[in-house]
Amino acid sequence: MPRSMDLRDLQQVSYVTGDVTPDGTALLLRIETERGGPVDLSFPTVDLQHLVTLLLVLGGKAAVNGRFAAFSETFQAQPLPLHGVSLGIEENDRGVLTLEVGATVLSFSLPRHSMAEMGRTILDLTRVSPAN
Repeated sequence: MPRSMDLRDLQQVSYVTGDVTPDGTALLLRIETERGGPVDLSFPTVDLQHLVTLLLVLGGKAAVNGRFAAFSETFQAQPLPLHGVSLGIEENDRGVLTLEVGATVLSFSLPRHSMAEMGRTILDLTRVSPAN
């Protein structure tokens, strides 16, 4: 069971940079802190999915607890190279959108009507318009 963290014990992060080892087996992060200088971390690429999921879950919790929801007007997201996407249905009749980005696979639960909307949008965007 994780112990409770006191915010006063934590260092504020000011900047993060990173790289990948030449063989692709590890991710390297340099985390710059306000008071303590840089902290260098390395973790196996296979753990990337767990880290990304943890950050997204905590980001969702922050959005619920405060006013930190992302809005397209205030945040610019860098487009990521999508390697795969699929839609499916869970046992509880909810939709599941699964995205593969590099070494990470993320699944999102969504209402079935959202899946229909996405399908219509994809069809509309890919429809060939008649030549003029």
